[in-house]
Amino acid sequence: MQHAKFSFHRDLGGLEVLHNIDKKEDFGRHSHSGYTLALVESGAQKFYRSGGEHVAQQHSIILINAEQVHDCRKASAGPSSYRSLYPTPELFNQLLGSGSAIAPFFQDAVVHDPTLVQLMNATFNVLESENGLLAKQSQLVALLSYLSQKQGNVRLEGKQKSVKARIRTAQQFLLDNLFEEVSLDKLASLVDMSPFYFIRVFKSQTGLTPHAFQIQHRLNHAKALMRCGKSVAHAALTVGFYDQSHFNRHFKKNMGITPSQYSKAC
Repeated sequence: MQHAKFSFHRDLGGLEVLHNIDKKEDFGRHSHSGYTLALVESGAQKFYRSGGEHVAQQHSIILINAEQVHDCRKASAGPSSYRSLYPTPELFNQLLGSGSAIAPFFQDAVVHDPTLVQLMNATFNVLESENGLLAKQSQLVALLSYLSQKQGNVRLEGKQKSVKARIRTAQQFLLDNLFEEVSLDKLASLVDMSPFYFIRVFKSQTGLTPHAFQIQHRLNHAKALMRCGKSVAHAALTVGFYDQSHFNRHFKKNMGITPSQYSKAC
């Protein structure tokens, strides 16, 4: 039975996300104000784009530029499903630009790239999760930057002034506001960088994305609380994890043991 799940992310520049499950209906020629980035999960899709017909099999990526006329038809006998997101050119410029970048143009209509498939799946999962804004923005930047570098034609530029000092400023701001929701836009603006350039430089300087840096220091603080005899639940809530399972997952990934095991050993 066909089912469509749609979500609208106002805090991510009005990003639209669609999960079309067991798609049966065809769509006539139309266009979107944003790009169409679609991951074919099962079956196959046939579509018109750039004056020609294309077929996208399972585990392939469909790329349609903003305002580009296209259609979409089922091209397999069994169930056919896909997940897609529709970032606008303005969102690309906001995340990738520093005032001079332009939104990319994708020449290829269908792409076969296992790394891109993994990034697409990770992005959909994060967008559907209870993760905070910084995690969602970071994942979206990772996807769009990889896509632009591999498939688009975007020149990345950055300012040369004291990069290390600006990253230290961002680190200190994250530490000073460790238990608060901090957006990628806020951090990038603080150090006068575009979000894309900031996240690349931050990782190159620290070895971690801003979100991973934040999580690491929250976990360090939680461990200190548990060493002082505080309960696992108290430690998780104090450092900003309002979902216990979310806290447990990050803790075990970081330490290899659960918070309860750590607490009992202290």
